[in-house]
Formats: sequence, C-alpha cells, structure tokens
Amino acid sequence: MKKLFLLPIGLAMLTFAACSSDENIAMQAPDGTTAITFVSSVVQTRSANTSLQKVQIANGVEVGVFAKTSDGYISGGDNAKLTANGNGGFSGSKLYFPEDGSAVSVCAYAPYASDFTGKVDEDVTFTVAADQSSDAGYLKSDLLIGTPVSTNSFTKDNPVVALNFEHKLAKLTVKFTLSDDTDVDLSSATINILNTLPQTSLKVADGTIGDAAGTAVSIKAVTFNSSTTDFLASAVVVPQTVAAGDFVQVILSNKVLNAQLNSQATFESGKSYVYNVNVSGQGAEAKAAIVLSSTVSDWDVVDEELTGDVTEGELPEITYSPASFVALGSGQNATYDSGVYTWTGSTNNLMTILEFSAGELAGYKTLEVTTTDMEAGASWRMGYVLDGGSYTNFTGSPFYSAGTKTIDLKALAASGVDLSKVTKIQMGGNSGSGSIGILPGNVVLKGNGTSGGNDDNQGGSSDGETLTATFQTPGSNASYSAPTYTWTGSTSNLMTVFEFANGELANYSKLTFKFSNLVDGPVRMGYYVGSTFTEFGNGYYSAGTKEVDLTALGIDLATVTKIAFGGRSNSGSCDIVASDVVLSK
Repeated sequence: MKKLFLLPIGLAMLTFAACSSDENIAMQAPDGTTAITFVSSVVQTRSANTSLQKVQIANGVEVGVFAKTSDGYISGGDNAKLTANGNGGFSGSKLYFPEDGSAVSVCAYAPYASDFTGKVDEDVTFTVAADQSSDAGYLKSDLLIGTPVSTNSFTKDNPVVALNFEHKLAKLTVKFTLSDDTDVDLSSATINILNTLPQTSLKVADGTIGDAAGTAVSIKAVTFNSSTTDFLASAVVVPQTVAAGDFVQVILSNKVLNAQLNSQATFESGKSYVYNVNVSGQGAEAKAAIVLSSTVSDWDVVDEELTGDVTEGELPEITYSPASFVALGSGQNATYDSGVYTWTGSTNNLMTILEFSAGELAGYKTLEVTTTDMEAGASWRMGYVLDGGSYTNFTGSPFYSAGTKTIDLKALAASGVDLSKVTKIQMGGNSGSGSIGILPGNVVLKGNGTSGGNDDNQGGSSDGETLTATFQTPGSNASYSAPTYTWTGSTSNLMTVFEFANGELANYSKLTFKFSNLVDGPVRMGYYVGSTFTEFGNGYYSAGTKEVDLTALGIDLATVTKIAFGGRSNSGSCDIVASDVVLSK
C-alpha cells in the first residue's frame, strides 16, 4: 500500500526514503536536549477524482500532535500544532525529549482543532463541512488519525517517530455520464449529497470514532463551470447507514433533480465509494441511474445495483461559486497570478470576476467577496457592467480594504438597476498601485438561482404551526459558512435569522434554537424594532437548546422586524443551522 512521506520537522535538507528507514538522526538543541523528529505517512484510499491528501498531506493543513511520558504531557506536547507545506514537510514548534531520558509516546490527528487540547483520552466532537466544493471545505472534513508504525515508545537515542495517518471517515464520489439523447446541461450545476448526519466524535489516543450524530444535512460537493469536461463530485461523510430516499441532488438553472436510493446504504470508516449517475432523456423527463460500483483498497466491484427514481424538487437557496476570473488583456495596468491581483495604475486595470449571458444575476440576493493581504496604503473597487456598456461602481463607497464585503443586490435592484441586464461584475485597483489576495472560491453569489431571487424573503419553510429560520449575511465582524458561525468582534456581528415585513411574529409564541461546539462564547439572541436591537433576557447563552417565551417579552410582537443572532465576546465560533432555529405557535 502506498504511503505519504513527510520531511522531518525542522530538517528540510534531509529526506527519508521510507518510514522503515534504519537511519537515526539526532537533532541537538543549543542546551543539549534532543528534538523529536517526526516522519509520517498517509495510508492511501485511492480516491477516484482528486489528489487531495492522496499522496501527501495538503499544503496548509494543520496537524495536532500529542506527546506524553508516564507522568503526563512533555513541554508543548498537549495538542502541538504543526502545518504541512504540501511538499512533505512541516512548520511549527519543535518538541524535545525530557532531559531525564523518559520514554515518550506519540499520537496525532488532522485537521487541527483547539477543542482537542487536554483531551487526548476523551471523545471530542467533529463535524464535516456543509460546503466541500472548495479544497478548504473538503480538507476541513477529511479526518485523519496518526499512530506509530511500530512501538509507541521513543527516547532521545531513537528520536525518529514514524506515524501512519489513516482516513477515519468515508468518501463519496459521484461520476456523471450524459447520454447522447439528453439536453441536460451540467456546466453550471451544483451537486449536493443529501440526508447524511454530519457529526461524530474522535478519541485521539486510540483513534476510535463515535456513531453518526446531528441533524441530517445537505453537503455541497461541487458547482461545475463551463470548462468542466469530467463531471465528478466528491465529499467526505461520517460513517453511517443512509435510508432509502433522496441521495444525490442536481441543481440546474431551472429545476432540481433528486436521485434516490431504493434501499439503504452503509458507508464504513476509511472506505471510498463511487456512484455512477447516468443522465438521459429530455428536460424534466431526464432520468438518473445510480450504481454502487466499488469500495476502497482494491476497489472490488459490488454486485448489488442501487438504482432509484428521479424526482423534481424545489430550488433551494444556493451559492454561485466559484467565480471564473477572466484574464486581463495585454496592455492593462494589472495582472493576476497565483491568487494575487496586482495593479500599477488607477485606471485601465479592471478584471472581470463574474460573467452573465442570460440575466442570471437577477436570481441572486447578495454578492460576498473575501480578500486578504492588501498592500499598505492601497484600496480596491468593485462594480458592474450593464448590457456590455461602461463600468459602474456599486453604490456606496467603492474604496474597499481587505476582508469580507457584502453587496446587497436587492437594494441595488430597488435603486433602479435591472440585474437581468448585468453582463459582468468586475474589480480593480482604486489607488495608484497595490496588490491584494483574492481567489475565485471567495467570490460568492447567494440566492435561489431563479428570476425570483430578488423577492423579499420572509422566512424559511412554514407548516402553518412553525416557521424555520432563513439565515442572512452577518455583520462585518462575522461570517457564516454552514454550519459554523464565526465572529471577530463584539459588535457588528449580528446575523439576521428571521425577517418580518407585516408583523408576522405576532402569530407565534415561542422561539427555539439549538447550537453546539461553542468556542470562546457566549452568544446572544434578540430582536429589532425599527433599527434598535434588544437582547432576549440577559442575552448570554451557552451551547445547547434554548427557548424564548415571546409572550413574556412585554412588547407588541407585530412591531418586530427582525430576530438576530450574534457573538457576545470579542471573538469565537459555534455551529448552528437554520433548521434548528424555529418559531412555533
């Protein structure tokens, strides 16, 4: 079985040929203590359509390491954080053997999480990302456990610690084949994996994981673009048994196809599963046949065919991402290379980041752009082009700094701009020169993808007795990437979860909300009357399920325009999903 070899920490000039090397290399610190040298390998699961963490731990992935003697953790050995460089090496703090010569045992995991500190022998909750269409989301979900190749007792006389990393969750890959008789166009389709539970637990000490838990979610695997030729989508899921029913969702520009399993399927730890989806027929009559064809290691073909019907569903709120950056023409005062946009003049420097040929922008509500590492003293601008005409800055100040910026497209439409006639969204430098980091995956349109996308959203699904939340883009000091809400300041971090235009809250008596994995809390929840925000009760909530008696607030509920959720400390994060925020009568 193939393995991934990583350079020893702090020893970039020396390479180990294999994990079983007999060579011992002692690294002496200035005080004469001996550094622990780590060599690791990832057991390959032969993933079907991506090289991510197939032959090496990916660049930027952070690894947590525990190192203990019989008396407890060595100095710095409680969840030490190391970062992979993508070429087989790590950066991070060195760990040293105790001066008394005590033997050290080691274990590791990835991706790193501060929640594991002090809990090597405890079950710690792990949640896969709801959006795995980017490398970052996929790698955030690929849970690895690292254990020594042989004995787990190391001393300064034998400082090379060889770790094997194994994938602990399951991988699903969907491969689409279009028949000659179909008119279905997947070039802008979004592929979701439906009805899997997103949580489990990991005990690093022995590498065991718990049962699948949480509320079933939709995992976004990919959004295809016009250059796609191989229609493949992969996602990492928690090992579990999935009941018969909707399983693979294809979101097209004008409809949704839900491909079904006609019997339950079980996904096991460390295995990779491939589904073949054959699309044939015209328009709404298109059909998809699903076949479970292989498992990990030797990819033995499973004889049982899991075929199911295809039904049409409602268009959900989706994201239009990643952007397709259009190369700047020759002679322009700007360049784009490896994620960095650089300009050398304040004019003639526009770069197209989104293009529309059929009025698609009318189907979206907000545009969210995240940038990083802006050169000191620089600023940038962003705007739109109508019907191939001239460029216009978005309303408000076009002088942007680095960070996440959100453009309210509904407000732009209300100002008289016909979004269906927008052909391009562009960005450019606003100062004489400068540079900024920007990636296609960090340019996101949000909405339902239809011409009705700019209609006022009065909330999520309703069955008459209950109303489910619809999350909106949070304030400037916060971000939301399902299921994780993160805030970086104690103000300007509120996220609207319900919005009312006609006094609808007066129809309900109770608010119930649930959240988990709270880091550096607490959080707050409250309501708006006009532009004034008031917290429910004292506003300090810890993780768990909370109830608010709306009738006890002593206010006219018909005057409430919004209910919002936010951080109560200077920074922190928690996991919360819209389906767990509910109003009831």
